[in-house]
Amino acid sequence: MFAARNDDGVAFILKQFDHMLPATHTESPSAENVSARQRYAQELSIAREKIALLDASSTRYVWIRTAVFAFAVVCLFLGYAGDQYRVFLQSAGWAAVVAFLYALIRSEHIRRETVERRSDVRLFTRMLARLDRDWSGTTLQPLMAEFADSRIADDLDLAGPASLLAFFSLAITPPGRRTVQAWLLKPPTWPEVQQRQKAVRRLRDERDLRLQLIRTILACSDGNENVLGLPTWARSPDWLKARPIARLTSLLGPALILVGLVMLGCYVWSGIAVWGNVAAGIIGAGFLVNILATVIWGSWLHDVFQQVTGQHRAVFGFARVFSSLADLPADEGLLQKIRADAVDGPSSAVRGFAELLTSVKLANLQRDPVLYVVYLALQLTVAWDFRVMERLEKWKSKFGDSTEEWFHSLGTCEALVCGATLADEYRQWAFPEPLKSAGLLLRVESIAHPLLADAANVTNNLQLERARPLLLVTGSNMAGKSTFMRAVGLNLLLARTGSPVCATHMETDLYELASSIRVRDSLRDGVSFFMAELQRLKEVVDAAEQAQRNNESPMFFLLDEILQGTNSRERQIAVDSVVQRLLEYQAVGMLSTHDLDLAAEPSIERVSQIVHFREHFETVDGREEMRFDYKLRAGPTPTTNALKMLNLVGLGR
Repeated sequence: MFAARNDDGVAFILKQFDHMLPATHTESPSAENVSARQRYAQELSIAREKIALLDASSTRYVWIRTAVFAFAVVCLFLGYAGDQYRVFLQSAGWAAVVAFLYALIRSEHIRRETVERRSDVRLFTRMLARLDRDWSGTTLQPLMAEFADSRIADDLDLAGPASLLAFFSLAITPPGRRTVQAWLLKPPTWPEVQQRQKAVRRLRDERDLRLQLIRTILACSDGNENVLGLPTWARSPDWLKARPIARLTSLLGPALILVGLVMLGCYVWSGIAVWGNVAAGIIGAGFLVNILATVIWGSWLHDVFQQVTGQHRAVFGFARVFSSLADLPADEGLLQKIRADAVDGPSSAVRGFAELLTSVKLANLQRDPVLYVVYLALQLTVAWDFRVMERLEKWKSKFGDSTEEWFHSLGTCEALVCGATLADEYRQWAFPEPLKSAGLLLRVESIAHPLLADAANVTNNLQLERARPLLLVTGSNMAGKSTFMRAVGLNLLLARTGSPVCATHMETDLYELASSIRVRDSLRDGVSFFMAELQRLKEVVDAAEQAQRNNESPMFFLLDEILQGTNSRERQIAVDSVVQRLLEYQAVGMLSTHDLDLAAEPSIERVSQIVHFREHFETVDGREEMRFDYKLRAGPTPTTNALKMLNLVGLGR
């Protein structure tokens, strides 16, 4: 009777603890009629409010655990040391112990949810910072080693704190980052781009799914190259097959112990003392062999286990990531391929991870402080680490060839999520299209710089024709020539990824890009600025020649104020020579200059569409100030501003 009432009391206490916890589920705002920016702001607000509630609950649980623990100690001490109310005190004490353990469990749940919510705060703070072009709140994504020598990366702000990758790339895993950078830097074919566009369009309205995918990947990967070594291990030779002595030794020890146990059974059955002595010797020899094998090869085996498990048990997180890809919509294209590799195929990632995780748990038995004694017993008797390695290598023979494709598909999925997120955030941006006229090289309407804040952007139209494949951009200092050039280059890179571009319409070929915009001298290498420019221009011309010779994507060049380190006449001759060489190789592109004589050069004028940016001056409070509208106009610039600027800064005569 008393015991029943006591159980009810424990249930009542636990129920009260549950009421102190905030709800663990969050109802996401409806995506209908809610912009991406509004959704990010809502999710950020929800996450911050939840953290405040969780922190308050965590503080309460600290006091509850302390009080319940003290109550349990007092009750149990009095219940077992005294004679009065022993049953009551003991029951109350053990009930308090149960309540204390429950409070510990709930505290751990609170801690884990707090970690998740703080991750949400970082995520949605970053998402909003991207939209605001607040580069201090974005994530720095450097170029991976295989792309680090790209010449256009510095010229077009591809990587760094205020870069295309910081804005566009939401990829978290190394395969995802590698795929995004490969799509940006390697010219695809139009069928490939159209497949990407199809998947991006399909994912554009799946905002909840995209955010959940990003959250799931964030929970298991910090972006480090070695967060999970499974793909590398799956391609490596079998460890045991390469070490036959280790394998034989690992079998010898358990075999000796088994033989010794059989002889020990015979001794027990027959009572012959010699059999008992021999059995003890054989079992001891088996233990020694297993110990020797552990000492010699154990650390190597554990290194392999660590590689497969990954940092912070990342293998379990990636198992969840691949399972979540089952929710991808079907598109009979890239998304279908990702689903097949992740969840649908006979060698899918979900099937592979389901079998792998059991072996990983067995491999990590030696890390469990509770089960470490069990691990020692198994290691001494059956050479446990070697048996686990046999399981892992059996798994490798079944799934190893598929592992690289799993992570390639994961990288493709992350790259598509980047494009779909951009398409969701900027629904007014257009998806690029192939050229519709044989006489066109590029046609863009309302193009702008994707890395500038929306409020600061000025749009322009551009059309390049085969009859005049060079756009010669003239204008005064600071009028916007370099910014416009980068705007074109960055949008041509975005066009490769299947995402929309910062324009209302774009028809283009899928060009290889080469540039000479930011050229620096090198005192260490003894290279002057002028020589560095010449070397860069040689690289651009060589790349155009190679593209034509190998029948690759045509070259689109971006040359900004080149060959400034020489006199005007020689510069005109040199620039003309470079341009003619590029056009011979069927290249097309843009050249900016404030040298008005260059625009009048007959050989340049004949192949060029000449445009300009201009400035104007306004008097504000009695002072003359220079203004720019950054609008592209036809013809060479009719104005200059160098002398005016000298006067503005007080250096004029």
